[in-house]
Amino acid sequence: MSMKRINGFFLSFLVGSAVGSAIALLYAPKSGKHLRNDISRKTNEMLEDGKKLTSDTWNGAKKAAESTFESANDLLNTGVEKIIHKTEKVKDAFMSGVDAYKDERSSRSNKNSLYGEDVEKTHSQIT
Repeated sequence: MSMKRINGFFLSFLVGSAVGSAIALLYAPKSGKHLRNDISRKTNEMLEDGKKLTSDTWNGAKKAAESTFESANDLLNTGVEKIIHKTEKVKDAFMSGVDAYKDERSSRSNKNSLYGEDVEKTHSQIT
């Protein structure tokens, strides 16, 4: 059952109890003074029960909200950590690619300059 239905049930129960108590007191063979005292006492008891029910419901809702907030916060922090970890992996892979490109370019440049020097030496020897 949902919390709303449970609260509605208890509220209906309290209202029914109040009406039943009032009718029972009005039809009871008591003097006016005793009857007024009984009605006052029952009214105060019902008010206290209502305050306690309201307080309990509020505290339960507050605990549920705090628990939900903590769970959402934990989930968010875990997600952020995963994103940071994946971002670092992508960054490292990218930097490795850049380094490999530079190394390849540098090695090709060295080969071309060595080849150029050999061609020049051979050309000078021929002429």
